[in-house]
Amino acid sequence: MEALSQKIYNLLAQYTGRWGIVISNKYTGEYFELNPAMVFPAASMIKVPIMAAIMMEAAAGKLDLEDRALIGSEHMTGGAGILKELKPGHTLTIEELVTLMIIISDNTATNVLIDIIGMDQVNHTVTALGLQSTILQRKMMDFKAAEEGKENYTTSKDMNILFSAIEDGAILPAKTWNAKMLDILKRQQVRDKLPFFLPEETVLAHKTGTLAGVEHDGGILYYPGGSCVVSVLTADLAANHEGLQLVARIGESIYHHMMGEGKQ
Repeated sequence: MEALSQKIYNLLAQYTGRWGIVISNKYTGEYFELNPAMVFPAASMIKVPIMAAIMMEAAAGKLDLEDRALIGSEHMTGGAGILKELKPGHTLTIEELVTLMIIISDNTATNVLIDIIGMDQVNHTVTALGLQSTILQRKMMDFKAAEEGKENYTTSKDMNILFSAIEDGAILPAKTWNAKMLDILKRQQVRDKLPFFLPEETVLAHKTGTLAGVEHDGGILYYPGGSCVVSVLTADLAANHEGLQLVARIGESIYHHMMGEGKQ
């Protein structure tokens, strides 16, 4: 892990900002962390705890993923997603909304789901999962709430704990629910960070996040013979494109390390 650690430090030295990184591999026992408890605006990484909360409520029989929800004008918001381009009045199942929330980071779908489950339930789930610094305090694109100090936050350590629990099937007793979350994460269509320089066939179950000066990516990177959990959070970037480049290069370095290239 020494060679990979040095490669990451060398990459970070080329950029301006702050970062929290956790890499863990249960197959090899390797572990790397840098500022694991540093708190960042969560951006769309908060959508992973929202998904977990929805699945836990479904597993408990408190909601049905096949129930349909109305997409009203009050839910429509800017930023990422496709639903904002449609006229209000469409209905989608809860599972379809979760899928859109994760694979294309649809903000409108996310806001519908927050209304369905409630912020308190999401935060209760976060606490139950042992995430110490993650909190949902506002809907997507609610900049007025953000200006009032109601921001969504997380850490690389919290995201590593969450992705590890999803990988291990430790969140829910029924394997089918954990498998559903993994399947959705594996269908991620935003691939401009951790997987950018990786071979097209590389499987990465992950979620990204972006705000002004913020670029995040985290998830489970699969390679022949195993997998590793990676969480890379960045903020205070000089420019967002630099964050994209940095996270992509970190993803490339991790992949080559796990493939046995230059291990020490």
